[in-house]
Order: sequence, then structure tokens, then C-alpha cells
Amino acid sequence: MPTLLRSPATRIGAALVAIAMALVGFLPLFDGPGYESALAAGLLVPGAAAIATAIDVAAHRPLPIEAFRRGVANGALFALVAYATTLAHGLRAGFCDVLGGSAHFALGPGLGAALGGAWGAVAGELAAGSRRDDAAPPPPAWRRRLAAVVAALAAPLGSAGVSVVRFYTSPIVFAYDPFAGFFSGTLYDTVVDASGLLTYRAGTLATLFAASALAQHLVHDASGRVTFQPQGRPGLLLFGAASAAVSAGTLLEGARLGHFQTSESIAAELGALSQGQRCEVVYPRGMREADVQRFVRECDAHIETGERWLGAPAEVDGEPLRVRAYLFESAAQKGALMGASRTYVAKPWRREVYLQAAGYPHPILGHEIMHVLAGAFARGPFKVAGRLGGWLPDPGLIEGIAVAGSPKEGEDLSPRGWAKAMKDLGILPPLSRLFALGFLAENSSTAYTVSGAFVGHVRATYGAAAVRAWYGGQPLPEITGAPWAAMERAWHADLDALSLPDAARAQAKARFDRPAVFERRCPHVVDACTQKAEQLRARGDHEGAIAEYRRVLSLDQSPATRVAIAETRLAGDAPSSRSEGVRELEGIAGDGSIPRHLRDRAAERLGDVALAAGDRERAVTWYREVAGRLVDEDRLRTLDVKIAAANDDRARAAIVELLIGTRGGAPDRLRAAELLGAWAAQAPGDGLPSYLLGRQYLNDGRFDEAADRLERALAAHLPIQRVWIEAERLRLVVACGLDDAETARRMFAQYAAHDGASGAGPAVSEERRDAALRLLERCARPTSPAASSGPPAGQK
Repeated sequence: MPTLLRSPATRIGAALVAIAMALVGFLPLFDGPGYESALAAGLLVPGAAAIATAIDVAAHRPLPIEAFRRGVANGALFALVAYATTLAHGLRAGFCDVLGGSAHFALGPGLGAALGGAWGAVAGELAAGSRRDDAAPPPPAWRRRLAAVVAALAAPLGSAGVSVVRFYTSPIVFAYDPFAGFFSGTLYDTVVDASGLLTYRAGTLATLFAASALAQHLVHDASGRVTFQPQGRPGLLLFGAASAAVSAGTLLEGARLGHFQTSESIAAELGALSQGQRCEVVYPRGMREADVQRFVRECDAHIETGERWLGAPAEVDGEPLRVRAYLFESAAQKGALMGASRTYVAKPWRREVYLQAAGYPHPILGHEIMHVLAGAFARGPFKVAGRLGGWLPDPGLIEGIAVAGSPKEGEDLSPRGWAKAMKDLGILPPLSRLFALGFLAENSSTAYTVSGAFVGHVRATYGAAAVRAWYGGQPLPEITGAPWAAMERAWHADLDALSLPDAARAQAKARFDRPAVFERRCPHVVDACTQKAEQLRARGDHEGAIAEYRRVLSLDQSPATRVAIAETRLAGDAPSSRSEGVRELEGIAGDGSIPRHLRDRAAERLGDVALAAGDRERAVTWYREVAGRLVDEDRLRTLDVKIAAANDDRARAAIVELLIGTRGGAPDRLRAAELLGAWAAQAPGDGLPSYLLGRQYLNDGRFDEAADRLERALAAHLPIQRVWIEAERLRLVVACGLDDAETARRMFAQYAAHDGASGAGPAVSEERRDAALRLLERCARPTSPAASSGPPAGQK
């Protein structure tokens, strides 16, 4: 066998790896050491190393230990070539995190390539075969090479197939692969947690050590067969056996180590199951029973409302479709067990949704259930919209039907209204890009909202049956009889019929005029540093937080980070730090080159500083300036409360503790509760403290206490119109949470009566009124039998 660098197979393989990685490096996010480049190399390099090794071994039949060493050397060489190419791209485009990215590269394709080369040695032996008849001519070289290539690719492709099977047959979306390394599974979770890769690669090293020990005891007999030959080295055998045991242990304990999960392992970890009419919920054992039953009722109700929107029942084999919801206690637990920490996920083919607890009503539950219900009308194994029976997904239609069928509640504009604002701003993407894989190249907020707006337009114009047929695979032009261009023109004309205030366009620009994840600079590092900074700030380590924010600024010159640094300075104990924070915020608020929404954020924080210091006039001036540019009723209501606090010393102390925090620090909810309670006791005719306490009780899931406080607030005087309206809405929410349909109907009638007909004060927008009506419809449905709770099937 020729030496490593003289082998044609090795030279060609290394050249192909260099060319491929050079081309990949021009793609966004792949231009330097990091998660994406490591994943690309993991998909390419181990297979190349296996092929090059298998060709040489099949041609020259070296000793098994020499074949093994050649395979590992090929893997190391190819990984080094891939890494050097990635480094060159980093020098061209700039590095994000060269040390972290290099570690990811070493643990991913580095060890994966070594394993691939080692497998190539086995593949070469298999391709060469044994010589049963010395007189028989050897097979043609091309056939031997073809057999070597096929055998070399069998293991990498087989392991990828295992990951695909796990994705399809279990809740998980992530994958640890012996060759490729780690795949996080979600596009929008930019903070990649590959902590399990260390233990996973410990298993890979153990496998290589065991293979090395075994290879040293293998030889070829006279017929060319591989046979075991003792070497008189019991220590080596013991080492190999121990390594094999470690390798087997990491495989058998993979679920416990976080390398994979199954439905059974996740259900066992969560520990409890509750059955509704058409929903079954797997949830953490420690969750309050009342919260569980509330979620089950809400899940059942979303199925009914979703079917009404679709215009047909969702069935499987003639039976009503049932949904299983995995409810995790936090994003961290969800990320550890199924892989999507901050991204909500549905798997329509499994009729499952995966969410973390997020209060009542759950903000995303209806959206994810719509994915499952729509899947009842889709084709193919994944039950999603798209060409070729769903094998080529249409993400615009997949997400658009969920957005249209279950709009986000608490919005001041509908998807149609936001689309109109984007059209006015010139940032509305064309439908040809959204209803194709180009959807993934758009900002997620833009892509989801605009797709939902158009799907809603299709339903309003052509009916629910047209939407179902479209989701089932029939081309939309065939259904409507109009080409895409004509439908897009008609939709734009419908948008032009809307009239929006300038504030809506300003808010839309802040929300949608942002780059997609592929257009961002170093999104993984930037978001990880931002997350760490927020954690440090919450713990009171302001200097550490500022250091992390400065690292973000070195990669991404977003003025939002400048605002965050100034806000962190305000939370410091030193007067000089707070003074510097104020100066920075004043500079941001007066800088016309900074986006309007960030200047308004800085202005509001300056108002907070003035309110906390007792400078009433200055606080009110800042708040009113910001309020004049908003359409967000939630922010406007908060500003109204702060303005009221500026004119009432008793209110000011409580509201500063609740919403701002003393000296710019984090709000102190316990101290705020004390002050609000004292305020409510001293001024029983003032409904504002009871309203604020009721909101806090609702946020804590204490519905009975929330109902009591909100009733007190509504029975007292609420001079702030927006607070009065919100108190009625919250009382509706609480009534629904308590399954009190009669009170819910009464509160909806009062809430909806604020239609602006009198022209006095703020009115409830059509979008918020529709959201309240959808909530009422869900909670005023016929009472279902009590849900049953207990451990998951098979658990006691």
C-alpha cells in the first residue's frame, strides 16, 4: 500500500474535500469555524475518508492494523484539510468564535472523520473478500472499487438513516451521529446546546480504542480471510474489552445521557398523563392539577375551533383525530428532552405537539394544533403541504394555515393589517418566494405573518374547502381558476383597501424590517452572548453583563445592544454608572440614525429614571412623546399607568417597584405587592392597585385570587380607560380559566361594548375583540367530562 500522501485515493479525496468545503464556505453562516461548517464537514468528510481508505485497503490488502491506521490517518488528514479551508474562509469573512467553533469542529467532523476512516478499513476488507480459489482470476479493478465505495458509504448512510427513523418515530428533532456529529434540528433556535457531544464523543473514542486493540489481533490466513491471532498481550485485550464496554454503555444509556430520547423515555421523565375528550397531555408530575385540567380543556377546545375554521372534521381512519401534547415545565427541559428549546414544534404525522408551560391562555397551543389538524387533509408520510406528496414541503402553506387558523391573540393588528403595513413600507415579500423554500430565507416574523395573511385571504375569497384542497396537494391555480400573478394582484388590492395610522407602519418596520437568520452576522455567538448577559444581569453581575454585551457589539453593531448596555449601567450601584447610563440613553434617544423603535425604548427608560427620581414633569414628557408613536395597546396602557403614577406619590412608589425597580434595577415583585396591598387598603375606592394585584395573581396562575382582585377593581373607580378595558378582558380570561362560562359571557359583552362608537377614549380594536370572542367560544363550549389524570401508560 502506498504511503499516505502518495496514495491517489487519498490525494483525490483530500482535493475533493478542499473544493467542497471551499464552495460551502461562501454560504451564509458557513464562512468560518462554527456549528454550520462543522455540520457540513460532518456530512462530507467521514464518507470521503471511508471511501479513500476502502479503495486502498481493497486494492492492497494490508494487515488489519495497518488498514486501521491508514483509515484513522485519512480521517485526520481530511478533517485537517476541511478545517484549514474553513479557517481560510474565517480569515476572509471574519471569525465569530474561533475557539468555540474549532472545538465544535474537533468533536464533530474531527472524530467523525477518524471513525469514518476506520470504517473504511472494514469496508475495504469486505470489498476485497477472500480468495477461495487461487486459480480464479481476481475481479476487475473497477468492480472492486465500486464495492469499496458502496461498502464505505453504507455505515455513514446507515447511521443517518437511524437518525431519520428516530426523528420520524419519536418526539426528538435533534440527532447525535457517530460520523456527522451533532444536528440541533431547529432553524430558529440560534443558541445551539451541544453539551451532550462530550459524552457522545467519549463513546466514539472508546469505539476507536476497542477497534485498534482488536485490529492488532487480526491477520489474514492463507485464503485471505481475517482471523484472530493472540498476541500474548493480555493488557491490550483488557484495554480493548474495557473500551468496548464503555462504547456499549454510551449506546445503551444514550437516553439517560441525552444522546437520543423515545416517547417512552420522555413520558417517564415527565411522569404524568391526563386524558381529555380528544387531547391527551403528558406533563411534569409537579404541575398543579388545576393548571393541568385547564390546559386539557383548552387543548380540546382548540381542536373544535380549528375544525370549524377548516370547515371539516379532522379524522384518521374514519375516527376523530386525537392529539397528544407534551407539556414541558420550561424551555430548558424541552430542549434537553426533544431538542427544540425556544421553538414550538408539531409533528402532524405523529399527531403530537411539543410546548413548554406559558400561562393561560397558552399563546401557541392553537397554532401547533392547527398543524396537526391540517395534517389530516395532507398527503405523504409527514402529513404536511408540499409537492411530491409532501416530500418537498411548502413551509409558507404549512405555517400560513396555522397563523390564519389560530391568529396570535393580544395583537393590535391582524396578519392582514401587518401585511398592509409591510406593503406600505415596501418590505412585503412576493408570494413566489414565501410559498416555496425561499420562505426560510425570510425573517421568521415576516414569513409567518405574510403567509398567514395570504392563506386567510384565500379562505375568505374561495372558502375553507379551497384551503383544504390546497393543503392536500392540489395546485392553488387549479382550485381558484386564477394564476398566481392574478391572485397576488387581487390580494394587494384587498390590502390597499385598509387604512393604517403612521404609528402602525413605524411598529411594523421595527418588527419586520430585520434580517433573516442566514443574513445575520454570527447569530449563534451573538444570541448566546446576549442570553448570558441577561442571565448575568439578572444575578446582579452588571460588569459581567456589560462585558458580554461588548462582545456582541464587536460582532454585530446593533444599536439594540447599546440600549441594553445603557440599561445595565442604570442597574448599577455606583452613581457614576447610573449617570453614564443616562447619558448613553440620551444620546441614543436623540440620534436620528438609530431606528425609531430603539429611540423610543431609550426615551421610555429615561422617563422611568425620571419617575423613580420623582421628576414628574420630565417623566411625563418622555412618556407622552413615546405614546404618540405607538399602536400597541399594552404599551400604551403601561405608559398611562406610569403617567398616573407621576401625579400620585402613593401610586408612584408601588408602580416604580412593580414596573421599573428602584435605581433602575430589576422590579421587586414582593416589595411591590406590599405597597399595592397597602395602597388598596388605604384607598378602597381606587381600583388601580386591585387591578395590578389581580394581574400579578393571574401571572402566577392563582385564578381565584385574581378573580377576587379584578372584581374589586371593576367595582371601584378606574379612571384610566385602557386599564378599565383591560380589567374586563382579564376578568374574562380568569372566568374562562375557572370554567365559569356565565361570567365569561358577561365580561365579554362588557369588553366588546368598548367599540369607540361614543368617541370617548380608547376603544377595543377589532383584532382584540375577535381574540376575546375566540377565547369565549373555547371556554363556553359544552362542559366535557372531567379529564382523567395519572402516570403515562406503562408507568406507576
